[in-house]
Amino acid sequence: MADNNNAHIMNMPKKPNPKITELAERLVGKWRVKGPEIDGTVEFELMEGGFFLIQHIDFTHGQKIKGIEYIAYDPDTDTLRSHFMDSMGENFTYTWALNGKKLRINFGDADSDMYFEATFNDDNSQYTGAWHYPDGGGYDATLTRID
Repeated sequence: MADNNNAHIMNMPKKPNPKITELAERLVGKWRVKGPEIDGTVEFELMEGGFFLIQHIDFTHGQKIKGIEYIAYDPDTDTLRSHFMDSMGENFTYTWALNGKKLRINFGDADSDMYFEATFNDDNSQYTGAWHYPDGGGYDATLTRID
């Protein structure tokens, strides 16, 4: 979802990119988020048409946070990019990648040194990982499907 998507108006895709379809197949539903520093839920839904995956966030991480994130295929970078906005006024971009059972969410661009990396279990009912920060900080989180 680069800022120059308007340049693609004459060449809009007729169907969703397989990267967004694969991510949606793995994530759509409601998940319990639990970790030493985080507690709450996230819910993923696929927007009608299948081009956008929407994440609703409702958890406590130091403070109560509610937010929404729109994830879509970005043809300029050949990646899944997102825009996240929350109840604290934050507005961030992320890059998402799914490779087999591995999920990686980079803060900003795909080469960012701030990222979440997780692994799905065999039946895709849970994924466990951690946020990694450039200063060595971060936190663990387990997400368990609840629907």
